[in-house]
Amino acid sequence: EEFVREERPTSSPTFRVIGVLEGRYILLEEGDGLVLLEGEAARERILYEGILRGAREGAAEAQGLLVPLLLELEARDADVVLRNADNFREAGMEVESFGGVTVQVGSVPALLKGADPRQLLLDLVDELVQSAESRSGRVQTFEKFASELAKVGARGERCRPESAKALLDQLFACDLPYSTPAGRPVLVQFSSSDLRRKFGR
Repeated sequence: EEFVREERPTSSPTFRVIGVLEGRYILLEEGDGLVLLEGEAARERILYEGILRGAREGAAEAQGLLVPLLLELEARDADVVLRNADNFREAGMEVESFGGVTVQVGSVPALLKGADPRQLLLDLVDELVQSAESRSGRVQTFEKFASELAKVGARGERCRPESAKALLDQLFACDLPYSTPAGRPVLVQFSSSDLRRKFGR
């Protein structure tokens, strides 16, 4: 059963961390059973709201690269990047034309400072190119752009027992902690009665 509450919780649910499954899910005990949290979905929500918050405050904090990254892209991909340059800038990524189909990346969002900037841009370009806005030639809304950046930034998030509590705290500081920007559940609950039924009780 998915958590479907949409309003911001008045306080964090009282979860007890039991462990981690497959490096992907955090197992939590709640008053009425078992809750699974998908780390990638949680990180996606945290990044999305962080990017939007940074933009509301003027521009998301950027982490400058010591050496700007030069990437030669296909013409269509370079066009999509440059048409969305304002979105990149607002999110904390400086991108500009370096001539022809080469783009220069000067910074990444501080929220993603540990990411490989090359992979981050290539994955984000893939998401942008697949979107309806880009196919129709329209520039994405910043919210849609932030959603796609959060999605690629969260990709491959590994869960560790020692960082589970910090992830929960960050998640429940979000306005909408129960789903990703695209609406996927972050938490799935199995009530005690569900579990008893599974065992024929």
